[in-house]
Amino acid sequence: MMMATDSTPRGPRLSAATIDALESALQKYLANEDEIATLQAALRQIAVEAREKKMHAEQLLVLLKDVWFALPQVKLASDLEQQHRVLQRVVTLCIREYYST
Repeated sequence: MMMATDSTPRGPRLSAATIDALESALQKYLANEDEIATLQAALRQIAVEAREKKMHAEQLLVLLKDVWFALPQVKLASDLEQQHRVLQRVVTLCIREYYST
């Protein structure tokens, strides 16, 4: 059987350490929304690295959502509307960090 080749564009990637810091910050924020400073610092870190690596905002948001949906708290969430609202806030913060100077 012939397999289709993966045509997904390969772009710049963030470092494993940066992604780990993002994952940790998201978990803390989901456990306690008062952890906003930790989350903002992690989002700033991924935004700076993304800009340095010439990553487009859309690519960064895809990565952010991939990390988000892989979190155990999100996978096990019973209140999907609440999780969606929180994700919207996180995406908004990420966009702000990406476009800040």
